[in-house]
Amino acid sequence: MSSTPGFASRLFLSGSAGFLLIGVYGAAVGVVLPEFTRIFGLSDRAAGLFPAVWGLGSVLMVAAGTLGVRGLTARLSTLLLALGGVLIAAGPGWLPTLLGAFLAGAGYDNNASHVNRAFLTGFGPRGPSMVGLVNAINAIGLVAAPLLLVAAGGSPHLLYAGLTLFALACMTLFPSREDGFAGASRGLPPLGRREVGLLALITGSTVIESGLAAFAALALIAMGRAADHAYLLVSAYFAAFFLGRLSLYWLTRHVAPERLLLVSAIGVACGTGLAMSGLAGPGYVLTGAFVGIAFPSAYIWQSRILGPDPRMASSMVLAGLTGGVIGPVLFAAVLGVTGVEHLFTLTAIVAALLSLAILRGLASNAPPAPAAPA
Repeated sequence: MSSTPGFASRLFLSGSAGFLLIGVYGAAVGVVLPEFTRIFGLSDRAAGLFPAVWGLGSVLMVAAGTLGVRGLTARLSTLLLALGGVLIAAGPGWLPTLLGAFLAGAGYDNNASHVNRAFLTGFGPRGPSMVGLVNAINAIGLVAAPLLLVAAGGSPHLLYAGLTLFALACMTLFPSREDGFAGASRGLPPLGRREVGLLALITGSTVIESGLAAFAALALIAMGRAADHAYLLVSAYFAAFFLGRLSLYWLTRHVAPERLLLVSAIGVACGTGLAMSGLAGPGYVLTGAFVGIAFPSAYIWQSRILGPDPRMASSMVLAGLTGGVIGPVLFAAVLGVTGVEHLFTLTAIVAALLSLAILRGLASNAPPAPAAPA
């Protein structure tokens, strides 16, 4: 009699360690920029090449997965994170540091695609709950990155040296011959109007997530909060983000993932509505919990509709990555006209529109009604 893996299984340990690793790597991209500016004597624009090159690596690797390229294993992804970490930690110059960012970025989202799909399919009936749990572990990494930089004495080189060692340790947990794309067809997956519409919901969710991440602290300060108070609110927001993802371990057992995605969008609209109406701190922090449940809920729901093709899993990650890239650009364009203090108004409008789009997606992808008895 077969049984699903438990918490002591290699699947859980490797996926959890891998997601904790990419959580710290992902958050570190932003928190190390001030130190790189100081160390290398960079302008703000030059320092911005670090996240840009990281994003380019992520896009190219996930695009390769969407095309069904063979050999993109979780172990390879973790090796790329380690190689990138080595170059960044060595600190020989700005160009090698950018190469390190490209390699680490290439490993980042491919790792996310593998682990999400492995947890959803490998844990049987508990798959949706385990996707929520592993994404909560990822959020721990997001919270830990700034603290680890402080513990490293503000040295990004020491931080990435530690991350490199952690990545090498994670490599030993992943199976050496596992290839999630071994059974996939080559070329683009079948992406028709229906599939693109579903993926656009993921993109919309991550546009909101990335826009808030990029501009929340600036918006709070522009609204009159002291800088220290604003940073504390950002920390509280990410704590709520973590709790939201952790709650999915239980919520996915009782609530359909598509309903959770809708609740997420409505909750973001309500939370940012509170923030723009005078309760900036509480409204913003509350929003974090609803932002946290968006991507895992969308991933679980759309995996059921789009099927087990690993190229579709990469397509969902690519849709999220696309939102993460264009979100700050779109928000910057609008806030450059309105003023950054109107961030929460903008977010509330986008979330309300996303809620309507999700409702339409629910209607068009509803399962057929059971036939009436004869």
